[in-house]
Amino acid sequence: MARIAMEKEGELAVVRMDDGKANAMDETFFLELDAAFDAARRSGAKAVVLEGREGFFSGGLNVKTLPALGPEALHALHLAFARSMGKVFTYPLPVVAAVTGHAVAGGLILALACDRRFALDGNYRWQMNEVAVGIALPSWVLAITQAAIPPRHQAGILLHARPFGPREAAAWGMADGLLAQREDLLEAARGAAAELSALNLDAYALSKARMRGPLYRRALELLPEEGLPGEA
Repeated sequence: MARIAMEKEGELAVVRMDDGKANAMDETFFLELDAAFDAARRSGAKAVVLEGREGFFSGGLNVKTLPALGPEALHALHLAFARSMGKVFTYPLPVVAAVTGHAVAGGLILALACDRRFALDGNYRWQMNEVAVGIALPSWVLAITQAAIPPRHQAGILLHARPFGPREAAAWGMADGLLAQREDLLEAARGAAAELSALNLDAYALSKARMRGPLYRRALELLPEEGLPGEA
């Protein structure tokens, strides 16, 4: 059974991530995420809503599997990770995230790759913890995250691995709304997606491509010289 599925709801495509646990990311996760966004495009949807499961948007990479990977497999995973996050970041349709719980490391990168975010209120952790665990942030990660994190908070979140919660995310402008109930969260995300879908989508796609495409392509070109995750 797929952990990530796309369902058409009127003019919206809803992509749901639910592995029954932490929505941990691995190569299969990235393949399914890419397939879901491709299916959304083929469906004729005008915007995408990306939802997590109850309590978790995503906990990031499945760290339990990483020690068993050799250099080639680790590089392939890193490349799949970068390309999948870039696909969301540069997606030609509006993408709205319903952040249903914890968003850590890769999970937060994915949330920040979306155009707008709505968060479920609660004791959930948002964190870019890479530096704390010995991983130097690649340029492609910085291209995505710096586009969404206000400059005054970038050092704390990216360099100092500061954990924060959805209330802080909303106060800092990283979440467009804070909802007390999951049903209200999903409704808010759908409402925002419907609002964005009323834009001229040809102009939207071209403007987004110009705004983010060159930046992201340049960041990806640096990946070979920046090495594998964890290498300085």
